[in-house]
Amino acid sequence: MRRSVSARVFLLLLSGAAALSAAKPTADEIVRMHLAEGLNGAVLPTGQMRDIRGAAVVTTPAKAAGALAGSFRLTSTGVSSRLTMQFRTDLYESEEWGTDGQEVEIGFAQPRTSSRSAVGIFLWVNKAIVGEGLIGGVLNARWPLLNLAARDAKVSYDGVKKIDGRELHRLRYRAKQRQGPLEVFVFVEPETYRHVATVYTTSQAQGMGATPETSSQQQELVFRLEEWFSDFERFGAVILPKTWTLRYERSGNTTSEWKYELKLDSFEEREQRPAGSGRSASLISPFIG
Repeated sequence: MRRSVSARVFLLLLSGAAALSAAKPTADEIVRMHLAEGLNGAVLPTGQMRDIRGAAVVTTPAKAAGALAGSFRLTSTGVSSRLTMQFRTDLYESEEWGTDGQEVEIGFAQPRTSSRSAVGIFLWVNKAIVGEGLIGGVLNARWPLLNLAARDAKVSYDGVKKIDGRELHRLRYRAKQRQGPLEVFVFVEPETYRHVATVYTTSQAQGMGATPETSSQQQELVFRLEEWFSDFERFGAVILPKTWTLRYERSGNTTSEWKYELKLDSFEEREQRPAGSGRSASLISPFIG
């Protein structure tokens, strides 16, 4: 009798442990579901490039700048990517962030004065954001979750976390190199396994003040860049977001915030053109809706 009771208790413990394990997925399971359901299993074929264009609006803390309207273009392949935003004003001309898979280039917001914007400086210091293909999320054909093994990156599961009032799966991303103290968190929607946000954070101690009193009042500088993706629609075989929002904030003794609203107008996938060749056959289609 005792042996039977002990066996039943042991089986109950085993079933409970199995249920607990099933309730908490692994990072590999989240990534697998993200690719299969969130992206519908669609991957850019080798030898092709992706070209996405749309309207952009930036809100800056610069004096008299306010909201500036412009355009954006994101071109990418499995190994390279380039995001360009054009505002064409004296206060803020453009942004250009790209990588060839090896080197990272962060352009000047004001080329005439060789000045980068606050966001550009953040990306220049934290090159892994552009270098890893994280910027742009699934819009970027270089999105690292498509092939983690090739990147030799590490992804761990942090559980369900609440952010902006939403409960989302949180993955912690760690690049093989160039990430330094930067924290990267990728957020996936539990119901659809779509990638809906990426958050990048880092901090820096401020220098000594003129007196011990002023030094004690110096707050640590915190830098935070958020990417949010919404308005998902099916485009051919893939499901993509039509709205892409970037929010950059530097906080300490004072707070400075930049916000970019990008709305997708067109999506194109075509064969890569060799240098000097004519335009290859391509498929160009606007988003439905």
